[in-house]
Amino acid sequence: MKKIILNATYFIFIGLFLILFYVFFIFNPNNYKDQIINYVSSITKYDFTYNGEIQMVFFPNTKIIMPNIEIYKASSDSKNMMMTISKTELSVSLRKLMDDIVDVNYLRASDFKYYGINADDVLMKTYSLLKFSFFKTDHPNTTTVKKMSGKANISGDTMKVNDIYMETEMMEAKGSGTIDMITKRVDFKMVGNLKDYENIVSSYRNNYPGELVGEELPIIISGELNNLSISIDLKHIIIKKVTPIKEKAIETIKEKVIDDIKDKIKLPF
Repeated sequence: MKKIILNATYFIFIGLFLILFYVFFIFNPNNYKDQIINYVSSITKYDFTYNGEIQMVFFPNTKIIMPNIEIYKASSDSKNMMMTISKTELSVSLRKLMDDIVDVNYLRASDFKYYGINADDVLMKTYSLLKFSFFKTDHPNTTTVKKMSGKANISGDTMKVNDIYMETEMMEAKGSGTIDMITKRVDFKMVGNLKDYENIVSSYRNNYPGELVGEELPIIISGELNNLSISIDLKHIIIKKVTPIKEKAIETIKEKVIDDIKDKIKLPF
């Protein structure tokens, strides 16, 4: 009996060793590119593809680096580009993953483009209302994100995303939010700050909104993932800028009225 137990333990050990050896030294995810593309597309309900080789590290945490991602909105007769990402790096806890818990230690993306809305143009158009002017743009209707990072975990049908950092061509923003895994609805609340003049792209410098320097810019990103809307609330800035002007105008009017009264009734003071 003892010999049988020893033999069974030996075979189990050898089996585990061979599995680990295969995973760490032989397994190559790039041999399964079509399966990966089909799987991600079926899960997200969007047309997904990537170009290049996937890099994987398993310990201490599982890290996946995927290059040149393209995601399309698919319809019955066409497909439209939704987003492109030059490089994505994802780190997840292997221990939690084995317990069916998706806990993303960090997600990093570089040179990320979202098609359909331009966040920097939204800022400029909102700012133009503050200045009672019209902002004319010839920029593409695309948000260019130079860097993006965050942490995430999935609880039920909801992905909670925390410690979001995002850098566009004009702003840096931080915040948190949720993504409904069923409806693909996004709800992010962020606070942005205008980048310094010398750090923005030249096409925005002629209309640099200097009055927003140092101000917090509340940003709400919402809607379905394939049709996001972005709003930037500048009411607090309008109040801050307009109130001193209003008070100065009132004071000037009061002084003028007093001077007129003095002239008319010849007060002795």
